[in-house]
Amino acid sequence: MRTIVFVIYSFLFLCFIKPARAQQLDLNYFIDHALKNDPGIKQNINQQQFYDLQTRLINAQNKAPQVNFTSDYLFVPYFGGGRPFTISPNPPDGSFGYDPALTNGGLYATQLNVSYNLFNKGIINNLQEQNNNQAAINSNAKAQLEHDLRKAVTDQYILVYQFQQQEEYLTQVVNEVRNRKATVEALVKRGLLQQSDYLLLEIEQNGHENDLAQAHIAEVNAYLTLKNTAVITDTAMTRLAEPNISIAPNPQAYYYKQKFKLDSLALVAQQNVFNNKYKPQLSLAANTGILSSDITNIYHNIGMQAGLHLNIPLYDGKQKEINDAQVKISQQSIIYARDNFTVQQKNYLQSIKRQIDMFNTSIGLIRQLTEKQELLIRLDQEKLQNAQLSILEYVKSIQDYATAKQNLITARIQLYTLTNQYNYYNW
Repeated sequence: MRTIVFVIYSFLFLCFIKPARAQQLDLNYFIDHALKNDPGIKQNINQQQFYDLQTRLINAQNKAPQVNFTSDYLFVPYFGGGRPFTISPNPPDGSFGYDPALTNGGLYATQLNVSYNLFNKGIINNLQEQNNNQAAINSNAKAQLEHDLRKAVTDQYILVYQFQQQEEYLTQVVNEVRNRKATVEALVKRGLLQQSDYLLLEIEQNGHENDLAQAHIAEVNAYLTLKNTAVITDTAMTRLAEPNISIAPNPQAYYYKQKFKLDSLALVAQQNVFNNKYKPQLSLAANTGILSSDITNIYHNIGMQAGLHLNIPLYDGKQKEINDAQVKISQQSIIYARDNFTVQQKNYLQSIKRQIDMFNTSIGLIRQLTEKQELLIRLDQEKLQNAQLSILEYVKSIQDYATAKQNLITARIQLYTLTNQYNYYNW
């Protein structure tokens, strides 16, 4: 029964893996898909368009004249004076109503109004500087999103590759044991080996078959996560190429320095915009149309008017000094964070680099051990055919070989992961 299950599993495994060897996918395939389809990056691109439009909005609000049309009617009746009510700037004596000197007896207005701010170039420059800084921060955030996404996709790609490598060597081990079973069975029939030896070999096969099945289940789950991370809709499983990851050269300028610099400039821009209200402001206002308090004479009340409005702030309870002090405190906090990150980054890179060097050395030693164990298995095959080797010794050789292959794969995966981590911080 177990043999039948293994045959079925092997068929499914070959359907998944072997036909895909001719169309291996590499790491760049998944990274490109992720960068193209990630919703966070798309939102960032939309936000960049928002800041582009904000530039135009600032100019429209502060450079262009503001034009509007207004129409007003004020109803002020007077009661008494020999009439039920009167609407007039000159109500009859003895009538009751609001003081005509204040209300003019009513208002009829239809006007075209124009206002324009004069000499506000400094105010506009501060607003544009703040908007440009926000756009730069958003662009910088996009670079961080892409950098984080590359690392996440690479880590998941390495995990899938690890499981595929495990499946590959476990398949080799299972096939090796299965091939030896026929030899052991013949030796048992000849009385050179015992039935328990054949059973021991079958138990060893079943154990590796179970390991192979578990590795395949882990690969399926990891592959699904990789597809989701890269925002790929199809669910096909293909063979992955070996990750092409190497230590990247040091950048000319580290990303985090630009980030802290932009945060500092944002505070300065915010401070300048806050200080806009302390600048003298001169505005021009004009209108033309009808403005009348007597409807009987309204056709004579068509005219225009224009004026200047000057605003010079004098005192506001020292808000400017308080805001400046707050900005200085925030600037100091940014400096503390930057200096702390500088130390942490240096320590991270040194620690990771040491681990990479150690794993490179370890991989060389493990590879030598694996090659020797492969040679030992070939020699054991000959001895086993001639009944010169016990099954226990052969099983021990198989187990040692499987352990060495697992250690080699683990060390290589660790090296890929550490290299990816080093490149993440060395940016």
